[in-house]
Amino acid sequence: MKVIWSALAKEYYIFIIEQLFEKWNIDIVELFEKETIELIYRIENHNHICPKSKIVNLHKCVINEHISLIYRIQKGTLEIITFVFNESEHLF
Repeated sequence: MKVIWSALAKEYYIFIIEQLFEKWNIDIVELFEKETIELIYRIENHNHICPKSKIVNLHKCVINEHISLIYRIQKGTLEIITFVFNESEHLF
């Protein structure tokens, strides 16, 4: 399955990495990266393992207690839409 990242997902991913690095350390950054890569791999193999989002055709996966990944599956493509902080007010 082809995986693509929206511009927003790329931007938020980098923002999260920067925040983790500033507030914690490289070990936490590497853990987040590992968790994200493993989750994307699981989604590729089991497209609908995460519950549907409040928005039609989107799914929300919890990466860890603080951050979730929003994605959709379309025509054999996994599109990473964005990342959200779980305790923030968001549309998903």
